[in-house]
Amino acid sequence: MSILDVTPANQSVEFPLVRVIHAIGRWVAASRAARAKRTALHSLLFAPEHRLRDLGITREQLIQMIETQHR
Repeated sequence: MSILDVTPANQSVEFPLVRVIHAIGRWVAASRAARAKRTALHSLLFAPEHRLRDLGITREQLIQMIETQHR
């Protein structure tokens, strides 16, 4: 005699603690990505004008991007 499994094949049963751990992991990853982006934008503030031109951005656009990050 076998027990009938009613869980869909593409879904596994997760414990609430596992969901919390995954949520914390996603939050940490998002925080790290945001910090890396913020650091990159701030480092571009001190880049020479010709480097920004090579990238196709102006200092005003860079400042605007930084300001939108803080909102």
